[in-house]
Amino acid sequence: VAFESLYKLARQTEKSLLKQVNLFDVYEGKNLPEGKKSYAMSFILQDTTKTLTDTQIDKIMGKLQAVFQNEVGAQLR
Repeated sequence: VAFESLYKLARQTEKSLLKQVNLFDVYEGKNLPEGKKSYAMSFILQDTTKTLTDTQIDKIMGKLQAVFQNEVGAQLR
């Protein structure tokens, strides 16, 4: 799976509060099955009218994780 696919899925899933999706590390090799990659990604969430709560952020991150799992078979490591 290319990072671009994950980026597009994230942007489609959370249009209003997701401001940035960044890839800061890609790992392939030892401890991963052949043909698999491990992506380290960061997400910037922002509401310009109020402070986001932990509950709101957890809900958004859960939704992103579910979309990644269901659409491309991603696994959280």
